[in-house]
Amino acid sequence: MEIGKDSFVVIEYTLRLSDGSYVRGEKASPASMNFVVGYGQLLPALEEALTGLEQGAKKEVTIPACEGFGERDESQVQTVSLSDFPAGKELVAGKWAIAKNSETGSQYSYFVREKTDSTITLDYNHPLVGQDLRYDFTVVLVRPALAEELEFLRPCEHGEKEN
Repeated sequence: MEIGKDSFVVIEYTLRLSDGSYVRGEKASPASMNFVVGYGQLLPALEEALTGLEQGAKKEVTIPACEGFGERDESQVQTVSLSDFPAGKELVAGKWAIAKNSETGSQYSYFVREKTDSTITLDYNHPLVGQDLRYDFTVVLVRPALAEELEFLRPCEHGEKEN
């Protein structure tokens, strides 16, 4: 069976940056990931590289930054007053933090660039922004997704909805 829309897929992989450093998995101990194709669970460029492959296939692919997590966006760096950001009092410069929206349950991360007695500078850019991503993977399993697996999936929506 070839990987296509509504396929349940398991891959073992390593993810490295241009400098050769490993982000996920290692050659002797790859990471594992499972997903259903067509529901925005992967970077589109990675899903495209997998489409059409069969169980047992091996492939190396480099995803340029512009197709991965994009280029650095300085508008995603904000300095706010500590008094306007109560949670900032506990944050540490040079560390990542996770925020959770109590109403929706959604989570997002940010990097604490700098902290003074009165302000905190937060960077909402993804940690891999501006990086080319080199995936080495093996397709471990391909099968049709089960109805119960598809029941909760829906494609991620990007940008504005059309009317």
